[in-house]
Amino acid sequence: MYLLLCGLVPWAGVKTVWTLGGDALGVNGEDWLRGVESDGDAVYQALAAVGIDLTVLAALLGVFLALGLVHRWGMVFPRWTLLLAGRRVPAFLPLVPAWGVGLCLGGYGVVLLVLVPLSLAGVIARFAPPAPFTSSGDVTWMILFGGLAFGGLGGALLVGAWSYGRRVSAAKRAAARTGRRLERPGR
Repeated sequence: MYLLLCGLVPWAGVKTVWTLGGDALGVNGEDWLRGVESDGDAVYQALAAVGIDLTVLAALLGVFLALGLVHRWGMVFPRWTLLLAGRRVPAFLPLVPAWGVGLCLGGYGVVLLVLVPLSLAGVIARFAPPAPFTSSGDVTWMILFGGLAFGGLGGALLVGAWSYGRRVSAAKRAAARTGRRLERPGR
């Protein structure tokens, strides 16, 4: 799963460089920010103004969910959730978004990863560079990075959801065998 999450690094890195005003993949950071200012909504613009890309922030939330699915701390509400602290997280709460988002992002990432070699081999037309991109090659790199990011995050969410589901089922079976109610972990 950690290897799948590493697919986010090139995509998030490029997006962060642009948001901070730097140049990457033939795109000038100032041109990128002008596009965000003209096309983005108020939240996107406000975050970009302080150097945060909204899509990278959303991806980090996905990483948090994926990590919570495979670690023990993801099965119990943490102390800072005041009224829920120490209680078991209902299985549907992380599993529904993990399966749904994982399938969508994973499928999208796979499509992008298939399109890149098809474009490079000439099977499909080269990608036309939309503004602020300046060349087809730069767009191809960004599509590859997007495929790695979305496919990786989607795959990590699916692996995490599978793992979480197995652990919850095992805990329920163990509780049923002993005739006990499913208790809070650590008791």
